[in-house]
Amino acid sequence: MSRWLEEFDNHPFQNVWSNLKTTIEDSQVDDETIITNVEELARLRKVITFLDVLIDSIDPELVPLTTWDSFRTQSQSCLQEITNYNNNRNIQHVIKANTYADNLLTYVRPYTVESAKAVKATQAAFRGYSKTVAQGLENFKRKSTEYLDEFEEYRNSTEEKYSELKGFHAEITDLRQQYFVGNESEDALESKIDSMFTKFSDYYSQISDYQTELLGSGSDSIKEIIEEAKVESEDSKKLIETMLHDTESKLKELKLFYRDVHGIEDEDGNLNGGLKLEISKRKEELDSFKKQQQIRYQALNSQIEELLPGATSAGLATAYRVMRKSFSKPIKQYSYLFYSAVSILTLTALLSSIDSFWTANEIIKFVDITDLSGLLNSLIHKLPIIVPVVWLALFASKRRSEVQRLQQEYAHKEALAKSYQNFKTQIDNLNVPV
Repeated sequence: MSRWLEEFDNHPFQNVWSNLKTTIEDSQVDDETIITNVEELARLRKVITFLDVLIDSIDPELVPLTTWDSFRTQSQSCLQEITNYNNNRNIQHVIKANTYADNLLTYVRPYTVESAKAVKATQAAFRGYSKTVAQGLENFKRKSTEYLDEFEEYRNSTEEKYSELKGFHAEITDLRQQYFVGNESEDALESKIDSMFTKFSDYYSQISDYQTELLGSGSDSIKEIIEEAKVESEDSKKLIETMLHDTESKLKELKLFYRDVHGIEDEDGNLNGGLKLEISKRKEELDSFKKQQQIRYQALNSQIEELLPGATSAGLATAYRVMRKSFSKPIKQYSYLFYSAVSILTLTALLSSIDSFWTANEIIKFVDITDLSGLLNSLIHKLPIIVPVVWLALFASKRRSEVQRLQQEYAHKEALAKSYQNFKTQIDNLNVPV
């Protein structure tokens, strides 16, 4: 099978075309007496039938593939118009569908090559058209028969009504005698009406006077008074409605405020929650907290009064302790300085006693101390180093002794300050007269 045949068989227009044929067969004209509507629908069916036969007769391999795309677009539009007609019964949709059918004819007719099949398509289209027209005529004949039967029923009912009218005529004759002529025992209705007319004329004069009083011009008329009262009542109504609206708003706010303050009623009618209950609980909590704070205050006050006499001596002892601790670092520094000076002197003396290293006979060779002149010369050369180091050692030792003495004095004062209050309390407890 060639590509053109596969495209033709599987093209989307096949489904649209099938739905269009089914929808056309289900479509009917509402009023067959309107010839133009019947002809529009019959012509559309004729074209669809003709196109269906032509599509079967043409060779798909001789038709460009783009033709079927255009054919599908027009078929979809035609199907949409027929669907709209079936929904709202507007004949204009059928007219538009015929326009799209004309476009479909222009797509297919150029590719018709077999005259016999074309004739067959024409015959099928004519039969479809004739079928539609025949159905219209049949419906017209059926409705004409129904109308004739209804006319016969109307004629029979008219004869019956004519008999009733003859009876009505006799009754009307009697009523005429009674209304306009009368008899010996009773006056005619006409004379009674004249008498009533005279009375009605009098009533009319009275009503006219009342109307003048009621609806006349001027501020004294009842109408004007009523209009003014109406305007005042409308103004009062608007004012009352405004006040009512404001009152309802305020009442709503008051209800919400009342609910917030007093709480919400439960099933038993008891109020739960609300600011009132919460304030009561807070008050009880504050009273309890107040009592606890009073007890705590008394305890703290007693404790402070007990500790207050020793606060001065405790503060003084703390100050002595701070001063005592402040001397710890200088003592360490001067100690390190003294030990360093001593180490330098020791190292200098050791180096001064060594003459050389790694000789032929020994590893370290010391200076010969028997030569006093050489020893004194070596000592004199080293005096610029030894003298400052000795002075530094003496200075560090002296300063360390002074700082340590001050630390011991402040430690003694701290001990006295800490013991003063205890001594005073013990002396007070002795109760010994002076």
